[in-house]
Amino acid sequence: KHSENHSNLISKQTQQSIFYDYLETKTNLLSSYTLLNKPKQTLLNKHDHIIISILYSKQDSDHREGKFYIGQILYHLLKNYHSRFIITLCENNNTNDQISDSIELIRRLLPVFIINTLPESIINTYEREKQAYLQCLLANFQSFPNANYLLLLQDDAEPTNKNFYNQLLSLIDYRIKQQWPLYGHRKQPAFIKIYHPRWLISYFHPSFYIVIQLIATSLFLTLVFFICFYFYEIIIQKKNNINQTQLKSYSRSSLNNHIYLSNLIKNNIKLFYFIFYFFLITLVLILLDHSNVSWTWRSLHPSFYSIYPAPSCCLPGVIYFRQTYIQVIEYLNSIKCHKNYAIDTAFDDLPKRTHLQTYLVEPNLVHHIGLYSRLRKMYINPNLLD
Repeated sequence: KHSENHSNLISKQTQQSIFYDYLETKTNLLSSYTLLNKPKQTLLNKHDHIIISILYSKQDSDHREGKFYIGQILYHLLKNYHSRFIITLCENNNTNDQISDSIELIRRLLPVFIINTLPESIINTYEREKQAYLQCLLANFQSFPNANYLLLLQDDAEPTNKNFYNQLLSLIDYRIKQQWPLYGHRKQPAFIKIYHPRWLISYFHPSFYIVIQLIATSLFLTLVFFICFYFYEIIIQKKNNINQTQLKSYSRSSLNNHIYLSNLIKNNIKLFYFIFYFFLITLVLILLDHSNVSWTWRSLHPSFYSIYPAPSCCLPGVIYFRQTYIQVIEYLNSIKCHKNYAIDTAFDDLPKRTHLQTYLVEPNLVHHIGLYSRLRKMYINPNLLD
């Protein structure tokens, strides 16, 4: 609980968190958020920083009930801290409950935006959740004007491994910036999710992308199998000195190879085997499940990550863009959330209403570790978490 334990995150000039050095505070009576501790000095820095902000509720941070997830998330982020990132907190502060010592600690360590200060009785739980979300977006982008990207994490979204920062940097620098340049003609999306439940990304809950990938993977593996089988036949024939004349024909000109391939296609028995193994491999892939197959090799390097239109559900970790965040906030202000229309459901309608696209990165970069649903005030089936 002492600043000496976090010397790499403490400004030498002020004994405040170094993240305060990049804040640009402006007096705005219309702001829906307040900064808990004003910076003792402000150094406007032009570095290409990326904001990571964690949204949590003050009343849902009890150790005894197993709800203090934010401590685990911050431990991971601060332990493996990377200098390209600015870490902030958004505290959903709509109660007068006494805060715990742990919340007091993190309030002293990081910049905290106090949001959603209206009493609970004025608006419903789902609308209050939406207001907290958009106010957190607004607070971070307005306070750090030189940051172009914001990763908004729920307090129960834990990074998958210690290389999380490098994964995120590779994703943004080498995939997102290449696909949607900051000053390019192609408009940036509304957001990119970095998490989706594994059980909803499966062949038993198929999307167009998953079906196409299943067919492509099956065809590729079947082709590889037949190529291996073809070379195996050549080796066997060579060892047994069978049909040497035919063997030599395999290494002739490309025209002869074309003739051979044509004959191979015309061979009904081999075509039958090709179709048979295609369906067999497809069945094996379905039994193994999409995430077990695709995520295994995509996790090897960020260049293998897949980015495709986001399916419905869940906002534990989302990347937002400076170019489009105002449109996202305007959309959220234009709708009202309720029991059957929570914020994640509202985001499903965003592409139709704003003409902005939403995307998902595969594989997941964060785990969803929260057993407790803040909206529904109930514990979640552990089998649905990953």
